[in-house]
Amino acid sequence: MSEQPDRLSAEESEKSGIERRASTRYPCNLATSCRLAASVKGTAYTARVRNISAGGVSLVLNHEFVSGELVALDLRSTTRNFARTLQVRVIYCIEHPSGDWILGGAFVEPLADDEVKAFLT
Repeated sequence: MSEQPDRLSAEESEKSGIERRASTRYPCNLATSCRLAASVKGTAYTARVRNISAGGVSLVLNHEFVSGELVALDLRSTTRNFARTLQVRVIYCIEHPSGDWILGGAFVEPLADDEVKAFLT
């Protein structure tokens, strides 16, 4: 009698893959509606938001950051007159073929749903 391998439930299967985020990510290009600046150690770097969620953000910028580094990120929505300075822990920072850097970061304190919506509308 042959044993069949244990099957994962749909939920377990989803969590075992690459996509294990607890928060829904919202793709965006805030270059026109939001002006973003990542400030690290007194130096300001402009960035473009690739996506944002209650738990974190993905940015495109022209500077490399080190995994584990804490970054003070100023997010400002010009369309809703809303701004927040957030502490972001760098999860990864990879070089894009264009020469830019793609940063994935987790907010030290997650955003509330209304704050996420404020950056998306």
